[in-house]
Parts: sequence; structure tokens; C-alpha cells
Amino acid sequence: MRRNLIGLTGLLLVTVLALSWGGNVTSAVQTTPTSTPAQDYTPLPGHTLGPEDAPVTIVMYGDFQCELCARYARDLAELIDRYPGELRLIWRHLPDPDTHDKAALALQASEAAAVQGRFWEMHDQLFAHLPEWATLTPDEFRAELSAYAAVVGLDVARFEAELDAGTYAWMVEAARRDAANLDIVGVPQLLFNGIPYTGRDDLFGLEDAVRLELLTARQFDAPPPMTIDLSRSYRATIVTQQGDIVLDLFPRDAPQAVNNFVFLARAGWYDDMTFFYVVPGFLAQTGDPSDTGRGSPGYTIPDEHTNGLIFDREGLVAMSHPVGVPESAGSQFFITLAPLQTLGDWNGQYTIFGLVIDGLDVVRNLTPRNPNDPINFPNPPPGDRVITITIEEF
Repeated sequence: MRRNLIGLTGLLLVTVLALSWGGNVTSAVQTTPTSTPAQDYTPLPGHTLGPEDAPVTIVMYGDFQCELCARYARDLAELIDRYPGELRLIWRHLPDPDTHDKAALALQASEAAAVQGRFWEMHDQLFAHLPEWATLTPDEFRAELSAYAAVVGLDVARFEAELDAGTYAWMVEAARRDAANLDIVGVPQLLFNGIPYTGRDDLFGLEDAVRLELLTARQFDAPPPMTIDLSRSYRATIVTQQGDIVLDLFPRDAPQAVNNFVFLARAGWYDDMTFFYVVPGFLAQTGDPSDTGRGSPGYTIPDEHTNGLIFDREGLVAMSHPVGVPESAGSQFFITLAPLQTLGDWNGQYTIFGLVIDGLDVVRNLTPRNPNDPINFPNPPPGDRVITITIEEF
């Protein structure tokens, strides 16, 4: 569903917050955000956009006079367009009248529009014109609201009568109490399927969170049973948009890792993903269909890093997992672009399970990319795409 945005895409506020998730092998240990407090509390309903059965529900607590809320609103509108039918957005008020002198009036205006079926239109109008009305006095803003009501197609007389009578004034404190019951004290606050969002503070980060949530529908309940034949040889071909990368796998050195890799490849898990993390002269990482660096198949496999193999050359293929978290590998893997044993404590940390025998030039020419570095990669280029991975057994 595409909404009629009234200048909303013209807003831009560049703000970068600290990262809290790390998916590649050089990042901090991944953390799992906790669910919101007071889970037995039922919040106020809010205003909903999108299908009830959408796999991803995003709740936004916001204040119409908050600049960052306006930026989030623009980004969420873009995500709804990019993922039609897969997102549901719920807006819940959290005004700060102590800091924002017109926040309470803006809330009431949106509710007066809501009773006429135009909440989202007023929502967009308020955010699109925030730079203009933020500097007005409350009386001047009140006059401007009548013009907004006309633009979004309201019965202006009814809108003005309800606004001036304070019909919805009670909702200001009710909304603040409602948020406080969930320990939500500031805006903007986003919840993705009930989990507080703490990722990159831009459209790139928000889309990562959406893709990560959508991946859950593809995850498995348990690791695969051992099905490979350890007396046979296995070769994998990573078919990419840049060319093929051929791997010899090491089933006798790392049976769990090879069995897992073969299972996922044959199940199509690796189809249509990207090399999401590439540092020339270091490594290239893939294996996450969400392309976020935080996706997993829903299970983990045992480590096999004491198999005697060491990071002494480029072209080695190894399982990736969060730094310092043993037994946490799932589907992500990396290919070395240099000997790593002189760059840190790699040996005995990550399971080596294969070697590139053809196409190493393809790996070397992959697009550099680090989604966890908003300073050097504020808008990372698309990763080079993996079309599929095929397995030969002989």
C-alpha cells in the first residue's frame, strides 16, 4: 500500500548512533535485545497501517514535533513501499509537551483527523511541514492546522470544533502513562515484532532489521542430520554475478561444517544472497540471506577448529561466528584474502572446511563493503550477488 506523501521525502536529518550489533568475524560479540518490559501490559491500540497478518510489525512511539521522528517516519514510509504486504506499522503517541510546545496540539490534530479516517494523511502533513511550523507560536500553529485539515480533505468545521473544545486533550497524558508502563521514556522508539530496535540509525539499518525479521520464516528447527559420506569428495561452486568460485570441501577434517554447508546449499538457503562484508587483503564474508551479517539458519553447529588446519594462506574457507562465542556458527562463512595467522588469534577460533581451487580472482575483485562502519560506508554499495551454490559429490 502506497500512501500519498505530502512532501515527506524532502525531510532529512543526518544522525548516527552507536552500533550495537556485530555480524562479521571482526565485530563485537552479537547481543540479543530483550523484549519490552511489562509484557503483561496491554498498550493503547495506536493507529495501524498495513495487513494484520504481515510477518513484520513495527511499532513507533513518536512525537510530531521531534525531528528524528520525522526522519524515521520518512524511512518507514519508504520501507512500506519496498516491502508491500510484508510490513505493518503501528503509531503510538508519546508527546513531550515539556520540551515541545506544540506537541500536544499536534497530537490532538492527528486524532481529530483520525475520527474522519485521515490519521495517516495528517501524520504525513505534520511531519512534512515540521520545519515550517516548529518555529511558530502555538496560536500561529493552531491557525495553520486548519489549512492542513483542508489539504488532507477533512470536514474543517468539525475538525476545528473538536480541536478548540479539547476533545482529545485527555490523550496527551494517557499516551505518556501508556508508554511509561512499558518503560518507554523517549522518542523515537521502534519495536520490531516486539523487540526494541537498536541498530544503525538510518534507512539502511532499518531495512536490515526488516530483512532479518523476514528471514525467520525460512529458518530451520534443528541442525541437519549427518548425511554426507566421509569416504567421498565434495566440491562446491559459488555462482556469482562476477563469475564462479570453486571450492574443494574437507569432509574428513570438518565433517559437521561440510555436512551443514552441503545441506544448506542443496536446500537453496544460499540462493540470491550477497557478499555483505568484503575487506580487500583480509577476507570476504557471505552465507546470510538477509545480507545483514546477523542472520542465521535458526540453529548452530559444533566447532571443529582443532582439526590441524591453520590460516596460513589466502583462499581458505571457514565458518564465521560472533567473536569469542564458541559453538555459535550457523550458515555464514568467509574466504580469506591473505594469511590471517599474523593478524590476530585466528587459529583455533574458526573452523576451516574448504579451499578455493578456482576463481580466487573473483573473490579478490568483490566490491569492498562493511555495513557495520557507518563512517566509511554511510551508504554501503550493494554487495556482489551469489546466485546459487551447487554441490558435486564424487
